[in-house]
Amino acid sequence: MQAWKRVEPTMIQKVGFRTVVTKTFVLPDGRTQAFDTTGSEDFNAVAIVAITADAKVLVFRQFRPGPERIMEETPGGMVDKGEDIEVAARRELLEETGYKPGKMIYLGKSAYDCYANGTRNAFLALDCTPADEGHSREPNEQDGELLEISIDQLIKNAKEARMTDPGAVLLAYDELMKLKEK
Repeated sequence: MQAWKRVEPTMIQKVGFRTVVTKTFVLPDGRTQAFDTTGSEDFNAVAIVAITADAKVLVFRQFRPGPERIMEETPGGMVDKGEDIEVAARRELLEETGYKPGKMIYLGKSAYDCYANGTRNAFLALDCTPADEGHSREPNEQDGELLEISIDQLIKNAKEARMTDPGAVLLAYDELMKLKEK
């Protein structure tokens, strides 16, 4: 199997706060076909599996318009241009939960999804504690709720399509099993 050959034109559109990139490829049978992809090309995102000192997992529960239901997700978000991915992970953890990590472990990266132009970098944040009292979550996170759940519940949620980002849980799985043994 060979990768498809990308040809011009490439079109970039802003749709709300999302970027849609239309890419055109020559397929193996010689046909040319355009595909709509999401996110600016080569974007980076982070997802953090955040564990408190008492081995609880921090998740954020909120309504998600795509699946049209309430879902849980690990803290995470976009890496700013030129920002180090661990710095972004620490920032996103603080913005979305109000917690700071004691230790960060890089777990690896995965494709965001098959029609996205970027990657998601996963981190395990250990010994997470609340930040100082003056911190408040970012405005678009105000309509959800922060929960502390067990490692078992996190894995169950990932397996039962109750999470938006089960890939981070998969990358953290070995470390989570070690934490459960303690």
